[in-house]
Amino acid sequence: MDPSADLPPAAPLAHGNRLQRAYARWAEPLYARMPAAVRAEAELLDRWLYSRRAAGLWLGLASAALATAAGLRASGLPLWLAVACSLAVWVSLPLSMLSAWLQPDKFRGARLLRAGLLALLQAYLGLACGFIVGRMVKHGGLKTDTLGQALMDAAISTVPVVALLLLLLLGLGWGVAQVRQQQAQHDLQTLRLAQERDSAARQAAQARLRLLQAQIQPHFLFNTLAAVQHWVDTADPRAGPLLRELTQFLRGSTELLTREQATLAEEAALAGHYLSILQARLGGRLRSQIDIDPLLARQSLPPGLLLTLVENAVEHGITPALQGGSVSISASPVAAGWQLSVCDDGAGLAPGWQEGTGLANCRQRLQHQFGASARLQLQAAAGGSGTCASITVGQAPCQTEPTPA
Repeated sequence: MDPSADLPPAAPLAHGNRLQRAYARWAEPLYARMPAAVRAEAELLDRWLYSRRAAGLWLGLASAALATAAGLRASGLPLWLAVACSLAVWVSLPLSMLSAWLQPDKFRGARLLRAGLLALLQAYLGLACGFIVGRMVKHGGLKTDTLGQALMDAAISTVPVVALLLLLLLGLGWGVAQVRQQQAQHDLQTLRLAQERDSAARQAAQARLRLLQAQIQPHFLFNTLAAVQHWVDTADPRAGPLLRELTQFLRGSTELLTREQATLAEEAALAGHYLSILQARLGGRLRSQIDIDPLLARQSLPPGLLLTLVENAVEHGITPALQGGSVSISASPVAAGWQLSVCDDGAGLAPGWQEGTGLANCRQRLQHQFGASARLQLQAAAGGSGTCASITVGQAPCQTEPTPA
């Protein structure tokens, strides 16, 4: 519940009614000595205390003070002393709780012990003053010869009550401080998670933008269009299929990369269009194979992730190889969940190679979607020729009808 819900943020007590303005003038020196975060919390609490929602609290405190004063009066104390003691209790208790809420560090360890000793001293000073005043009212004066012994007897007799009240007060303060610290830790954790989500969302958006730019980069698009134009001019029958593949690739990538998630079937279809375009241009230098287990067709991936691995395989594996090579995409269940692999038999990993931005992006996006249950590995392909990138996701395969690729 937000204590400031009844008050607009731009309406501090200094701009309120006469009572609020008077309190604001009194509290301003106290605010000035507080750290910024504590001051903001104190001002928020003060504004809540002067709102309509705090009426129940004020009525409760007034009722408790009246009941305490009536009980003390019935026990024999003069009316003025009963009222004073009641006010002392029911003013100091809320103030202590507010202090524990605003500054919980004061209610831990040695600081709590010092506060307890100070409260004990104040309690006995208050009792001594009340005792002396009571004797003066009752006997019409002080008998100094018996005052010391009477004070000692009264102090000893009140030890259990004072100790109980002191423990209760310190226990309440400690409990309030613990609740406040837990709330502060929860708020901090919530803020940290929100920042991480925002950061992950920004990174995902940037990754999608980079992927979209990479997939529709000018030289890829221009080279493909140049090939289409040449084949159209020469009446080559390959022009029609290539243009259809390019159209489907552009439509699919533009739509897919604007989403938060994509199915494995959709990713495989987009990668298939990409490979078909390159196969039409490169001829026999590029061969491809896609084998997706039907049970995994509806598994989700960050959009464009598979395409990034395929692009890496073509750019770093097939293109540098004089004889070209093949790229194979496969997805199958494994003991820990399911695995997606992109392998090529091209040039392989160069000595001393280092992971680039594309793979780092893939790892971050996998972690954002799957957490620690997913991992990406890049290693030499079996047989020592080429490279294999594998994504393993630790979850059971989806038992649903496959989506057509």
